[in-house]
Amino acid sequence: MTRLPGFHRRDLQGRRDQLKRACALEGEEWDALSATPALLEISDVMVESAVGCCALPLGVAEGFLIDGEEVAVPMAVEEPSVIAAACFAARLARRAGGFRTWASEPLMTAQVFLEQVSQAGEGRLRGCAPRMRAALAAPLASLERRGGGFRDARIFRLPQTGAVRVDVIIDVRDAMGANRLNTAAELLRPMLEELSGGRVLMSILSNEARDRLAGARVEIPFADLEIGLPYGMDGKEAARRIALASAIAQEDPSRAVTHNKGIMNGISSLALATMNDARAVEAAAHAWAARNGRTVGLSSWSVQDGKLRGELELPLALATAGGSVDFHPAARASLRILGSPDAPRLSRIAAAAGLAQNFAALRALVTHGIQKGHMRAHAARLAWRVGARGGEVRRLADGLSKAGTQDEEAARALLARMRQGTA
Repeated sequence: MTRLPGFHRRDLQGRRDQLKRACALEGEEWDALSATPALLEISDVMVESAVGCCALPLGVAEGFLIDGEEVAVPMAVEEPSVIAAACFAARLARRAGGFRTWASEPLMTAQVFLEQVSQAGEGRLRGCAPRMRAALAAPLASLERRGGGFRDARIFRLPQTGAVRVDVIIDVRDAMGANRLNTAAELLRPMLEELSGGRVLMSILSNEARDRLAGARVEIPFADLEIGLPYGMDGKEAARRIALASAIAQEDPSRAVTHNKGIMNGISSLALATMNDARAVEAAAHAWAARNGRTVGLSSWSVQDGKLRGELELPLALATAGGSVDFHPAARASLRILGSPDAPRLSRIAAAAGLAQNFAALRALVTHGIQKGHMRAHAARLAWRVGARGGEVRRLADGLSKAGTQDEEAARALLARMRQGTA
């Protein structure tokens, strides 16, 4: 067990030196944690007890046509085949006109929970929206100037604990809004206690984001589905199988969990690339999937009029300003790749990426099976592990895939033959 006495009190270089000695970090492991001096300094500003950077691979899924516009989608992800699958789905979708998307206004909720509130006190709270608006006028002034700000207040009494929840709805424009929401909730505490006669237990934003929905749909003719199908399977049969797999995800919660994880492969990778709060996005998505009491698939696929039709809608609280999004240079670069969208547009792009990822996964599952693509991607890692470098990696990975092996000894032997010119 590693102990690091006084670690948090040291400066960045002191923490790095102490960690390197205590954990015997050398070579490529230490190099992987290190970064340029500028990025190390940014890391030290962004998180406590920083020691370096843990960089995820960043790729770009190109070929998306979203609402008639060409979009390249940056994705930060460690899982093989995610980006390739997104690109494949994007190419099939664009032949049929691409993805159509939508997004609601960027409304988020600050919550104040009160205890010991009488029925009369609850009644007084129900009429206090104008007072809340006035109390928040100054802290929300900059949002108001950009078309956002206070929108509504909602009051709920929780049946089991008897606590009263005050939801404060705020349009946060291009931000995720966490700091604004938390500030607003805490500023309202004295007024809400006075009105209700109760006591505030806690004040915090909600990551549920039910008022901040985004969605995407796509229609793919049977003929366009026929690319690369197994022998004897046509596009109509592939569409039928995808629709049935979708229906199973609506019926079986155990399948829905994995179905939805595939959707989040696309959405979370984009969230990470833009340094949005991927954990909040995922929590909201899974809560939405279970909003009626059991977990169901977030997307739905059906067969209609000679086409496979897919649709996805979920909460997507993605920001293009504030927090880490416009602070970290890598996030700014990702937003530039995306065409510098506003927050609703970024959410719409994320919905399209999630639907594309879902389509690619379902198509693979019900046709060739999921492992074929995964193993091809793992072959590249095996090639690197046995010493292939540069162009050798892809050549060796292709050879291993054709041979159907993931064995290190076989990989080393094939690499040796490649270098001798006999393979």
